[in-house]
Amino acid sequence: CLSTFANVAASQTDSVLVAAVANRVIVVVLFRLHAGASATSVTFNSKGAGAGTAISEAFACGANGGRADGFVPIGHFETSEGEALTVTTGSGSTTGIGIKYVLVKPTP
Repeated sequence: CLSTFANVAASQTDSVLVAAVANRVIVVVLFRLHAGASATSVTFNSKGAGAGTAISEAFACGANGGRADGFVPIGHFETSEGEALTVTTGSGSTTGIGIKYVLVKPTP
C-alpha cells in the first residue's frame, strides 16, 4: 500500500491527493478525515480533464470531529483509469485527510 495525507482548506474544489497515473486506477483502501473548529464535508473525486466526478458520498465531519474508515482490501472507492484522486471540501474549516491506496492495472 501507498499512503499520503493533506490538510485541505475549506471550500476547495478538486484538491489533488494523488496525481493521475497512466493506465492505472487509484483504489482507496483506508481513509481518515478530521475537521478543524468548524463542521465541513469532504467528497472524493476522480478527475480527468475538466471537473472531477464524485466517487464517494459527502462525508460530513462535525467541528473538531471526523471519521476513520478502516482497511477494506477491495477498496472503499476508486478513480477511473488514468485519473487523479481529488477531494472537494465544504465551507467550514481545514480538514486533515489521510489515505492508504493501491495502484491497479484494470483488466481488459
